Amino acid sequence: MEVSTLKKMIDDLCLYEEVNIEKTGLIIDGAALYYSLYYTSDPKLDQRCGGDYPGFKDEVCNFFKTLQDCEVTPYIFLDGGSDPDKHKTLVYRRKDTEEKAKTIATTKPEDVVPKGCNVLPPLVKDVFIEILKEKGIEFKQCLGEADPEVVSDANQKQCPVLSIDKDFYIFDLCKGFLHLDNFEWKSKKDEKIPAKLYTRSKFCKHFKLDPALMPVFASIAGNDYSILKDNGNFANESSSSGEYRIKRLDGILRFLSKVNLHGLNDSQKRERALSQALNHVGKKENQTFKLSIQKYVQPEKPSSKLPSWVRKKVEIGKLTTSVISVVDQKSMMPPVLVEDFSQRSSYTAAYPIRQYFYKLLTKDVQALLPDLSSDEQKNLQLERLHKAPEGLRRRVFEEALQVQTSALENIPDQLKLPVCVTVFWFNNLKLGQKAETVLHALLLGFVCDPNSPEDEFERKMKTLKDEGVNNWQPHVAKAFIQWLCCMRQSLHLNQLLCSPLPEPQCARLYCGPLLHRLADEDKIEEVQKTLRGEKKELYENLKTVCNPYSGEGSSQSSRVEVSSTDMESSNGEWETKKRKKKRGGRRTNCRKRSDY
Repeated sequence: MEVSTLKKMIDDLCLYEEVNIEKTGLIIDGAALYYSLYYTSDPKLDQRCGGDYPGFKDEVCNFFKTLQDCEVTPYIFLDGGSDPDKHKTLVYRRKDTEEKAKTIATTKPEDVVPKGCNVLPPLVKDVFIEILKEKGIEFKQCLGEADPEVVSDANQKQCPVLSIDKDFYIFDLCKGFLHLDNFEWKSKKDEKIPAKLYTRSKFCKHFKLDPALMPVFASIAGNDYSILKDNGNFANESSSSGEYRIKRLDGILRFLSKVNLHGLNDSQKRERALSQALNHVGKKENQTFKLSIQKYVQPEKPSSKLPSWVRKKVEIGKLTTSVISVVDQKSMMPPVLVEDFSQRSSYTAAYPIRQYFYKLLTKDVQALLPDLSSDEQKNLQLERLHKAPEGLRRRVFEEALQVQTSALENIPDQLKLPVCVTVFWFNNLKLGQKAETVLHALLLGFVCDPNSPEDEFERKMKTLKDEGVNNWQPHVAKAFIQWLCCMRQSLHLNQLLCSPLPEPQCARLYCGPLLHRLADEDKIEEVQKTLRGEKKELYENLKTVCNPYSGEGSSQSSRVEVSSTDMESSNGEWETKKRKKKRGGRRTNCRKRSDY
């Protein structure tokens, strides 16, 4: 059951109430919100060049400003670890996203990407959480799926839910469900937001359906856990004039409404309705559908092997939810990248950093840092990591990125971590003569601050961004996406180490279209000439720290190899299983999924 199908049915039948949202609390599905804001922005935000995070921040801030103007108090819930029971669904979605990424990557810059072909840039979630903290907006990262906590909090606070997730059509929400597509926050009038409010009671009344059977409807119509293959039986029994998929949903609802439920409690009603639906299409009963139904009736509270300090940091957004996947599920699905799929994944650029992240979580630090004393090894165990001396935590970060943070005294705190990332990335960058041009473009992006007083430099940078990308260079795009991978992994490693380096403002660091436009020697020279005062001094300091080729041509790219904990199955998922790796072994240039 595609959400678009059920939504279209509800919209066509007008099974909603037109409302104006004001002076209320609002429970928001955080993932749905940042996906929606990024994909529906006008003008459209970049997906091809690694993302436009300053533009995304503007969109997010405008959204919350509108809520504030209408006296709407948001409460944000974000997903944590994914439900193992929906693994097949997640793998299918990932493959679909990879196909979309290939389409975007192979579409010429002057051409329009097909509608609905969207891939979220890799730092969007991190930037979104950064904005929530900055704005003081109440939010929580859940340890598992957010849906159960969203429903519980919405009913407790007596607030509607804002999302795009079809499951909220099924849950019993006392104040209803607002679909983001119909939440017209950009059309506010008189401090009110026009919206369409869906209630389960109105839906059930229209179809004469017992509300207790809504989970049965979801499980056989199709959700993340189950779908009943009925060979067109339900569609053939429908009197709806809609397309096949709508006929099928209508047929299922009509069938369920006729099941005799007299004298049964809610649990018995669901059991009888499921049994009759399966028998109707000649299928045998199995646990898959019962499990699917139970997800709506009594969701299991996620359990975790993570120490309490880690769980607390995850919940308040100070630590990535990736730790849940690694520790509890021994696997992780990184965001799909828009890049050249004929080459090795850009995630390989962050491979050494990722080993430290994994080893800290899997209690195998000695494999990477054999010179540690026994006391230091104990302090770096996950249970005690938050109490480890800052100097030791900083040392681990320095070892992972092969940098010395003592060289950063002339660098502002907010740029210390990005500069470490840039040093690591540049030392391993294989781009020939173009390498320094790409580096300088990135550093000019660091200096750029649209919130500072406007000067010639800021005006020039804005003009370049507005011109768009007309000099697309695949090798430059590869270099930038590698930097993003290194940045994301380093940010998460720093969080796990309890921030030995200050947390950066990721939103202002990277604007893909601007950097691609800048990655040209003539443009670099033009922009450099506009630098004055403190910005010029900062740029010179950044160049001094980030360029390790100080006339000697030395490179730090050849280092001792570390054993890998990365294994990736054919579905694109990381599995943290130990494996031995031969030293000196040569890798081919063809892309392997295990390169992640």
